[in-house]
Amino acid sequence: MNDLENYKMIVEQHFGANSCTLDINRPVTNSVIGALNHTQFGPFTSCFQKRLERLSKVYKTSNANRKDLMHMVKQVADERNWEGAYAELVAYDFLNSDTNLLSSAISLQKTVPASDTIAGNLGYQNVNYDGYYDDFGVYFDVKILSDKAGSILKGIISDVQKKLGSSNFTIAPEYPLDIDFELFQKYRSKLVDELGGSIDMNERNTLVSSEVIPELSYRILWGSGVLMAESPYNPYLHAKNHHALLFKHAKKFSRIRPSLIIFVIFPWFSESVTGLERANETFYRSFCRRFFCQYARGAIKAKQMLGRFNGEDSAFDITKKLSGVIFLEDRSITANSPAQQNVEAYAYLNPNSENKLGNGFRDHLLNFHFSIDNFEYDNY
Repeated sequence: MNDLENYKMIVEQHFGANSCTLDINRPVTNSVIGALNHTQFGPFTSCFQKRLERLSKVYKTSNANRKDLMHMVKQVADERNWEGAYAELVAYDFLNSDTNLLSSAISLQKTVPASDTIAGNLGYQNVNYDGYYDDFGVYFDVKILSDKAGSILKGIISDVQKKLGSSNFTIAPEYPLDIDFELFQKYRSKLVDELGGSIDMNERNTLVSSEVIPELSYRILWGSGVLMAESPYNPYLHAKNHHALLFKHAKKFSRIRPSLIIFVIFPWFSESVTGLERANETFYRSFCRRFFCQYARGAIKAKQMLGRFNGEDSAFDITKKLSGVIFLEDRSITANSPAQQNVEAYAYLNPNSENKLGNGFRDHLLNFHFSIDNFEYDNY
């Protein structure tokens, strides 16, 4: 049974026969459906099935929401879009599990006029949110905290192997995990040429140091074996280099209601955020504080951060439209209790927001044992 056939069978166990219209004859796989079809990932499979079971029950009687949910469930089997779809399932399942304060399930795929959001200044007509709380009047959008640097370097290495016409060697990049990923984006073509020109197929060199990005080097293993690479990490530098990522999601910031960006962290698609010495929490907090607070001190215009922005708003004006950021760490790969959510949750609320979250929503977060920080005495 191939990965698609197995996935279709799993989905239909929970959503009914013929509910998953996938072309099972296509040779398609990805990290999730591949793991679901492998005995090595028993705990993850159990957790995933329980997640589908819970979601099927939550959206059993809502036709519109169930249709949107099934679209996401099918997208998990996609070659390219599986990461975002999987992240949405994690968020929907976790946030709907509060049976004390939610009178109805979270509404999925809510469309609003762009003029209600920052998207109105970016040339859009409408904006689609991944979810909306009818109980609290809160919009949210789900994003993946993806390993952008790792993905770019993976593509560079693949291009070099094709260019050299050989794959009998393994390349592992070494670079600071807190580095600004846009460097790799900016110099991608130069990095391909540099690495391709530095590998000696005859001498079989085992180390290449980059001159384009001095912090980058590559370990090379010829033939089979184990290849080790090292990468330094500083959570504060990581936050400094990456916090502007939130500006890329600014079209989802609401002008009239509270709005949230929810990042899902999952080992098979996320950048490395180590939990050692609570570096993950240090990064999350610093990432949010920089975005929420540091632009109050300057006169940076929104159009400097958002090239297409039409208007004279400052960057700080933009940040004030976001109510908060949530991080959900999905730990289902190695979980021992599939009936539980197996999610660690962190919420950071914008002290300068113009659309603050109400006490009811904060109580909702507390029901999940969220770690919540509102920067009450750290807003400067």
